[in-house]
Amino acid sequence: MNVFGRFFIAITAILMILIMSACTIVPIDPDEQPGAVGSAVLRARNVDEYLEDYWDTYIVPEIQDRKVTLGSLIASVNSVGWDQTGQAYGEIRGDIGASYTFIVYDNAVVIETNTESRNGFVIVEIDGVYDYEVRVSIGPALSGTAIRDSLRFVDFNQFVNQVDFARLATELNNRGNERAAQNFDLFELDGETIDFTGAFVAPSGSNVITIMPIFLEVK
Repeated sequence: MNVFGRFFIAITAILMILIMSACTIVPIDPDEQPGAVGSAVLRARNVDEYLEDYWDTYIVPEIQDRKVTLGSLIASVNSVGWDQTGQAYGEIRGDIGASYTFIVYDNAVVIETNTESRNGFVIVEIDGVYDYEVRVSIGPALSGTAIRDSLRFVDFNQFVNQVDFARLATELNNRGNERAAQNFDLFELDGETIDFTGAFVAPSGSNVITIMPIFLEVK
């Protein structure tokens, strides 16, 4: 390479350094975004920070504002069907063929505990809900994305990748059961009356509703 070529490369490198040094990366402030949380707010943040910052501020208030008793939800389903009930009370992701998710609460009597697999659950009896078997997940394995997908402000674009988006669903599932387990034995609930708040996906071709609890108390 001749002298002129080496000189040109050196000048180009210096210019690139100067340009990059003049750029400042400014974090996005969620309070300056339209809506509760802008779609890129947490692009470079991890799931633990997400939950720490937004659990009390956004997640719990949305749950409290949008929850409906399971009994009244099923009454709506029996009257107008899952689709119209979903439009009124539920949330749906944009995927073709996706089902509605709902945030519900109610009190129930535990009539059976099933621990045949690690996806343990209790079967509960609720006044007004007779056409569906209602299960509340107790783990220890807690699968599904109902809680995450029921929250309207949560968006995939808030996260670095699919792994973090999936981990958010896992952490939300764990949170309710971990807090409940600090106060009582999840596997000794037969005959107990419980208050629960949770999320579930509208059943497809089944009469089984499986609720992932967000809050769970023994009365």
